[in-house]
Order: sequence, then structure tokens, then C-alpha cells
Amino acid sequence: MREYKGFDKNFDLKQIVVPSKIKRNDSYLLAKYANIGYYLLTPILIGVFGGLSADLVLKTGRTLFILGFSLGVVGTFYNLYKLYLDERDST
Repeated sequence: MREYKGFDKNFDLKQIVVPSKIKRNDSYLLAKYANIGYYLLTPILIGVFGGLSADLVLKTGRTLFILGFSLGVVGTFYNLYKLYLDERDST
């Protein structure tokens, strides 16, 4: 519990008690981070296979493969960023 000083609507100084955030147990964290490989690998694989498939259908060389791979890498970093924000907010 954190204690702060603040003013009420009559501008009287009061002490405000804010409950601290609930800490998550270890089994939740284990389940969350056991899937981190899927968070990293899935966007890249979808981008690679999607780009290769589009290249085969449209016969564009390797242009769409590179675009799909790049989007997969961006998606991977986005997933890592979301994990970081979730962990930062839970502590």
C-alpha cells in the first residue's frame, strides 16, 4: 500500500492510501514465458511462407519473400514489446 498526500474537493490536505498492484504467482509467469518461442517464431514463419507462396503465384522473384520476412521480424519485435509492457505493468 502506498500513501500519498492530496487535496479533497474542499482543498483540505488529506492522506490518500492507494493499494499496490497484485503480484502474479510463479505458475502464471511460467505459463506465460513457456510460450515465448511461439511469440518469436510464428510471425516470422507466417511472413516467410506467405512471401514464398505469393512469389510462386505471382512469379515476382524474391521480392515478396523479403517483404514477408521483414513483416515477420517487425511482428516478432512487436510481440516482444507487448510482453515487456505487460511485465512492466504487472510489477
